[in-house]
Amino acid sequence: MATKNQSLERGIEILNLLDGSAAALGVREIARQMDVSPTIVQRLLSTLVDMGFVLQELGSRKYRLGYRAMSLGASLRQSDALIVSAMPELRRLADDHMLNGFLGTVTGDRLIYVLAVQSSGPISIRSVPGQVAHFHTTAMGKAFLAALPEAEARALLGGEPLVKLTERTVTDPQQLMDEVAESRRRGYAISIEENLPGIVAVAAAVRDQTERVIASLSIAFAPGTAPDQDLSKVAHLAVHAAMVISRKLGCPPSLHLAAS
Repeated sequence: MATKNQSLERGIEILNLLDGSAAALGVREIARQMDVSPTIVQRLLSTLVDMGFVLQELGSRKYRLGYRAMSLGASLRQSDALIVSAMPELRRLADDHMLNGFLGTVTGDRLIYVLAVQSSGPISIRSVPGQVAHFHTTAMGKAFLAALPEAEARALLGGEPLVKLTERTVTDPQQLMDEVAESRRRGYAISIEENLPGIVAVAAAVRDQTERVIASLSIAFAPGTAPDQDLSKVAHLAVHAAMVISRKLGCPPSLHLAAS
């Protein structure tokens, strides 16, 4: 069994903490969140600063992401077939239909946002690439679960109690699996204020040339500020966009279901 590199893991954890914070963080604050000594954090930060991935503010002496961190995903955005195929569809949904679009994939047992394109509408949904999402609260997650055999879907949910994010979040595993089965039947998944209050999302699975589910496309809107958006219309747009991306990736035309 390979030995884990603890320093590397901690360095990546620092980058993730800084990436997820709206404000710069101090050494003791980072150490507290990581549950390690400030001395260890200071040593790791010094290395990250020397390499340009972290910057130290002159006034506060706190730390934030450095400009070099911006380059980490640049080559991926330009060469990854999934991202290259999905970005035009998400932009079209944002520009033509005023819908916020997202693409997610599963890494290990986590659902990760890969792309997020905000429309110019009044509602901004702060989900960014690299952020972890919940399988049971997001349409994106439920579309993934619906595309898998039930045993695999239950395994992704894990053994921990399902967290309740809003008043409408489904936390009963069997009730969720019943909803997943319905999503599987109709070809798309829905989250109605289950992840964020006031936000409705619809998602459909994206498949590659082997017919394997590799991603989930989700589009979201706020009915309160977009009364012209109809759920069935949005569902059709989500399924169509996922189908277009799947075709670009070589998925057989006969596999995708149309929105009912």
